[in-house]
Amino acid sequence: MSEVTAGRAVTQDRDREPREIGPLAALGVPYYPRMWGAGGLWNITRWMTIFLGSYLVNRLTGSPLLVQLVGTCFFLPMFVGGLVAGTISDRFDRRRTVLRQLVALIPFAALMSALVATDHIASWMLYLFALAVGIGQVVDMTNRRALVHDIVGDRLFGNAMALEALSMAAGNMLGSLTGGTVIGLLGESSAYGMVAGFYLIIFLLMRSVPAMKPRDAATAAPVAASGGLGQLRADLGEAMRALPSNRPFVSLLGVTVAMNFLFFSFMPMVPVLAKQFDVGPVLTGVLASGLGLGMLIGSALMVICDPPRRGLIYVIGSFGGMICLIVFALLDVFIVALAALVLTGIFSAGFSTVQAALVISISPPEMRGRSMGLLSMAIGALPFGMVLLGALAEQIGSHTAVVASAGAGMVVLALWLVRHPEVTRIP
Repeated sequence: MSEVTAGRAVTQDRDREPREIGPLAALGVPYYPRMWGAGGLWNITRWMTIFLGSYLVNRLTGSPLLVQLVGTCFFLPMFVGGLVAGTISDRFDRRRTVLRQLVALIPFAALMSALVATDHIASWMLYLFALAVGIGQVVDMTNRRALVHDIVGDRLFGNAMALEALSMAAGNMLGSLTGGTVIGLLGESSAYGMVAGFYLIIFLLMRSVPAMKPRDAATAAPVAASGGLGQLRADLGEAMRALPSNRPFVSLLGVTVAMNFLFFSFMPMVPVLAKQFDVGPVLTGVLASGLGLGMLIGSALMVICDPPRRGLIYVIGSFGGMICLIVFALLDVFIVALAALVLTGIFSAGFSTVQAALVISISPPEMRGRSMGLLSMAIGALPFGMVLLGALAEQIGSHTAVVASAGAGMVVLALWLVRHPEVTRIP
């Protein structure tokens, strides 16, 4: 069967979906399980990359600020290239774009493994690799997730996005846990070798998914990939002009910026925060996986319950996550701190699980890629928050800096929602 024929078969099977929607309904759509598996492995590798880079930079330098720069390099492409990647997603073959970035990452990860094994690794190399994986993350968000909609359709997209959030939470937990365990048992080089192997599996899974071109909302005809740079600039301009009139989207983006700048910026600092517990790489990985475990639990609850008022959940999860993060930073007993970080993840799952589905639900079909690109830019506030948090930690200590950042986040979020409450009204 050709890829075009396979793509038509997906559409036909999607039209014959059963009327009942269960927690795993999207996994019954042809080819989506492969995409979900690829996304799960991608999430593991991206969190492994952040953990491995943070751990190695901490070992090499001992500087909280330099550790935070790992996360900065990873998330910076979201701010710089999110809208461009989203525009490309709306006009070109999304599957092929994903495959091309994997072709570049596989040998890069193998090279990192060799450099660590021969003790030729330096901090700048870790930053460069984090930057490359961050570019891949932008491609995944704007292309593979938009391709999910092409595969499962409107009715099952919310369910698919809940499953994607479940996968992301599992990757957060398993990435840090796997990274710490492999370092402890086999060494740092083997951890990067495992990342390269995972990239190869992702490539093979995505290669088996048929190509499906983006479709124009009015005509259902494939969007032509023509016009060159002039058309690309026109598409970018259209997205920016349409943004102010979509008030729920503006409200959502503000919440996203606040959470990424002042909440999630603490993640690369976990190896630094773990120093007070006097634990090795395995337990450091366990602590770093606590947020992911909590997000996994919270995401599973969201998949099972499928609650209404997703916009309100988005906001409640944000406030709850910040409160729990403050509690975590104030604790000095390992197991209690781990429990607090798990609870932080459960609340923040309310934010992360519904995010993409909210964006897609309030965006015109022909603008979905660009809307995801704008969301990527909002998430791109994260690297700037990481730099600020790292610099603050150098001055007042890591734990105090985390408390100050999360506390400021609650204030900023409350002030934003007073002025822009529309996100809380999204069903």
